[in-house]
Amino acid sequence: MISTMVYQLMKDATIEEIKEAGLDPHYAEHSRALFPTDANGVPFTTTYFATTGDPLADISENMAAEQKARAVYENLIDLAEDADVIGPLLWLRQREIVHYNRFKELFKYYQEKIKNN
Repeated sequence: MISTMVYQLMKDATIEEIKEAGLDPHYAEHSRALFPTDANGVPFTTTYFATTGDPLADISENMAAEQKARAVYENLIDLAEDADVIGPLLWLRQREIVHYNRFKELFKYYQEKIKNN
């Protein structure tokens, strides 16, 4: 969703506006196309997704990812000024909170199940 928001925000931008925003390196390689990267321009990769096969360890990893995503959305909200951008970011932030809570419930379930076996 963030990539779509960025695309919508820059689809009609002039070359001068793209340069002023510091997006000319992205434009040079990708034009206005979506290309998911982190804030440093590092392309998305699944290399760092970790799974162990242990439900408690894997759910803990998922819970941490949800909290990291929530924090990023909060930072983006702090940087945004456009209500049409802030609204979806607030929704995405809330979604991360709900996901975290569901993973927390699942963690407690498996923790109890393992304890009783």
